Amino acid sequence: MNPGDDDLGAPLPVTVLPVLRRVDAYPVEVEGEEYIALRDPEGVVEDVMLLSPAAFLIASMLDGTATVTDMRATYARAFDGRMVEEHEIRKVIAELDLRGFLDTPGFRLKRAEARRRWGDLPVRPASHAGGAYPDDPRELAAYLGGFFTAEGGPGLLAGATPRRAPRGLVAPHIDFQRGGLAYAHAHRTHREEPLPDLVIVLGVVHSAPPVPFIVTDKAFQTPLGVVSADREAVAAISAGCGGWAREEEIAHRSEHSIEFQLVWLQATHPGQDFTIVPVLCSAFEQFCGEHSPQSDERIARGLESLAGVLRGRRALVIASVDFSHVGPKFGDDIRLDESVAAGVEESDRALLAPLCAGDAEGFWAEGAGDGNPRHVDALSAAYTLLHLLGPDARGTELAYGQAPDPEGGIVSFAAVEFP
Repeated sequence: MNPGDDDLGAPLPVTVLPVLRRVDAYPVEVEGEEYIALRDPEGVVEDVMLLSPAAFLIASMLDGTATVTDMRATYARAFDGRMVEEHEIRKVIAELDLRGFLDTPGFRLKRAEARRRWGDLPVRPASHAGGAYPDDPRELAAYLGGFFTAEGGPGLLAGATPRRAPRGLVAPHIDFQRGGLAYAHAHRTHREEPLPDLVIVLGVVHSAPPVPFIVTDKAFQTPLGVVSADREAVAAISAGCGGWAREEEIAHRSEHSIEFQLVWLQATHPGQDFTIVPVLCSAFEQFCGEHSPQSDERIARGLESLAGVLRGRRALVIASVDFSHVGPKFGDDIRLDESVAAGVEESDRALLAPLCAGDAEGFWAEGAGDGNPRHVDALSAAYTLLHLLGPDARGTELAYGQAPDPEGGIVSFAAVEFP
């Protein structure tokens, strides 16, 4: 969309300048033209919206303080003195509102309806089947199995001495095409023995809602079957947190990090029943900054509630995370080359060291101490895993990798086992 496009909705009243919601914004090129893509990390708005650089500048100024006069002045400075008319600004605002990217009554109605529909679902559907991975069960099992035997894979361990499943795993949540080998290294660790009855999967909620943890007691559907949630454990966690751990439950609807681990668990243990505690971890930095997450009362309560459901039970705890995200896609004004990739690995190695040492506070300090400029999304979930495993936990790195982001960036990931 450009500021001068045809009117696509009735302009809002002159006195109203609504606020742009928290969105993901990244550059894309379509038929040789540069655009900024807007995506709703909450998933309430399912479609991506493309804005011209000029329209995106207008959108980015919708912070609740800028006036139309401010916008016109900023626009003129950015575009060599060219003035934008008020009606052009209003057209951009109207289209953003129509598409659901503004915090307005219309969007809040959409969100309420989405939450009602989510609440009515008895089972969480597989939201990424048929896109990120095959939706045919046999095709999916063969697809995942191929990563074990591919070059760089861990092998099938046929005839190997069975061993006890690990207590903890760090596994990627990048798509399987780019991270499949690292997934295979992580999930090879438990394929020779039955899974424990309980698996806690710590995922990442990329929209960073204003609560540290989000749980759900819904079962998860995948092409390989249905995995039930441990409803008693989820209820105990929610009660221990005072109820807020269920407030943003709809975030589970479209987040992929838990779903991806379940597909691998089912593929490596066909026919076995196990239950899960699905936990999405928000960005702890918004609550505690660079300080220890335990300095925040809600995070501390959540950690203690999670630890409570583990007492006396044999369980597997999985942190479904990626590491660095750098490049234009993630807001970095840098040119990607080998030196950037080498710097990313060096930084990741510095973070993996306290992780494998079982040092939760050292891990947090290393990752969050400089403001997390590499956009590592592993911090909250991996910190939680270390807390749950205890100070005696020691990890072994099984795989490390980097992959290009098609929209301009590098994403890194790793597999770590905690016996």
